[in-house]
Amino acid sequence: MLRRLMFVVILLLVAVLFATQYTRTITEKIEVYHDGLAIITRQEKITGEDLPKFYSEYYKQLLQDEKSFNAFLYEATKEYYFLYGTTPGFSVKDIKFSADKTFTATIVMKVPGFVRYDKDKNRFVIARKGFENNEKLADLLLPKYFEDQIEQNIFIASFLKSEKNSLVTERTVELVLPEGSTLEEIAPTFVSRTEPVSWYVDFGGGNTYKAVLKKTDKGFILKETMLINGGTPKNLLDEKSSEKVLQSLRDYTAFQIGFFNDKMKPDSLTKPIEHKVKNDFSGSWTFTASQSGQKTLTFTTSTTPSVQMIATPRIDTSLTMQVSLLIDHGWVKTGWCSWSWRLRRFEASVSPTITIKPSLDINVTGTLEKTLSATLFSYRPAPIYFSISFVPVWIQFELAVNAEVYEKFSAGLSFTVSTNYNHYASLKFTYDGRWNYSASRNASYSGPSFPKPSARAGALAKLSLPFTVSAYIYSVAGPFVRLSPWLKGETTIATGNRLDAKLSGGLTLSGGVQMAGWLKAFCDNLPSVEYNIWTWETVPYQGSFTY
Repeated sequence: MLRRLMFVVILLLVAVLFATQYTRTITEKIEVYHDGLAIITRQEKITGEDLPKFYSEYYKQLLQDEKSFNAFLYEATKEYYFLYGTTPGFSVKDIKFSADKTFTATIVMKVPGFVRYDKDKNRFVIARKGFENNEKLADLLLPKYFEDQIEQNIFIASFLKSEKNSLVTERTVELVLPEGSTLEEIAPTFVSRTEPVSWYVDFGGGNTYKAVLKKTDKGFILKETMLINGGTPKNLLDEKSSEKVLQSLRDYTAFQIGFFNDKMKPDSLTKPIEHKVKNDFSGSWTFTASQSGQKTLTFTTSTTPSVQMIATPRIDTSLTMQVSLLIDHGWVKTGWCSWSWRLRRFEASVSPTITIKPSLDINVTGTLEKTLSATLFSYRPAPIYFSISFVPVWIQFELAVNAEVYEKFSAGLSFTVSTNYNHYASLKFTYDGRWNYSASRNASYSGPSFPKPSARAGALAKLSLPFTVSAYIYSVAGPFVRLSPWLKGETTIATGNRLDAKLSGGLTLSGGVQMAGWLKAFCDNLPSVEYNIWTWETVPYQGSFTY
């Protein structure tokens, strides 16, 4: 019994040692004024290995680039519109951040139209998920709110990779009513709820939301704990159980407070501002990256003092790649403000346009047959950032190229071969209940070069340059393309003093998607899919030399 207990303890220790927990702490202070305007001061702190650094890089970018800031403004204010029915405003000057071991960002927002007037009860109201008591508006916005929450967690779970790792978000919201206010009641927004005191949402797999509400003399304090890991959200996977999850998410922290204030005038209240998400919402993202350069690697090998080979493969590349991701949500309305959910479609598209000039310089003394290989280079540009609400997402592009040289010579010889390849491909990998792909592609060559070899001898030299181009979310999951261009020079001793020469080449193309987290669970739980798509071969040059 003791041995069994010790074994269990060891297993638990191993699980703890190899697990990583990231912590996200958010505090929001909402100060409401007599004209219905609110000032929200939001502070966010991030701890954990690597995560603060990425948050810092993202905030640097959005403060320096207008397009990035506008995209962030759209996403950040969308969350408040879903909750309070009005859109905050802030500028670059309203954001302050610092980063060391902990990332800290503070944003000050002005929110007009935060308070409504209830004419029937002659009181003022602040509502979360109130949707102005408009069922049509609720039918429009609630699915978008659900999508926003699901997508945040899809990307968070991708970053976490495994159910062993987790992100805990602790959020505290303190609301302070205008001076002179008398708080009447706190009531649920939706009739299905009783007195709002606490909430719980269980996505399955250990992924949960919890919240507790406390009334204060000046307003309320709301404390939330959101735990997301890389585990399977099994309660979302089944359409029937997803309905219960979404009802819980609908009701989650949905309440309204009624209060009186003699200093406030209904006609003097600021007006709420609609958000663009009301009429325009797209769960797709498109990115482009490019790279060009010249890389050379020299192999030197010898088997005996009299037999030596020097092989120099070289590649000149120019690459532009466009990547797009699409998450398409499927909704079935099951009742009043009630839906079931499934992932209708996930789509990853990648379109690389590549110009390649491979060349190979060979110098051999003696008879030799040899295969050599090495990594030619790996290129990782700065990540491309975007956000879902306040959750930054980054895509890491990477180009990794290897060089493989096969040589077979019957005598001492040196020669150089090269050509230009142009290749375009558009690949789309789709999951809509099953995995499939579609592809369009073309390739061509130009400028083949096969100068006269140094001697009349039989030889074969083949250069392969297999490389992988990937666009991985958080360097973990996303689409990739494998392209293997090759170039082969051959000489054959012919009759008389002639030496026949042939330059052939081609490429193979494959691609797929690497999966992780929730998205992996939604798409048949496959860690990756890959398809062999195309093989192309050509003979750019064929001729002979006389000695």
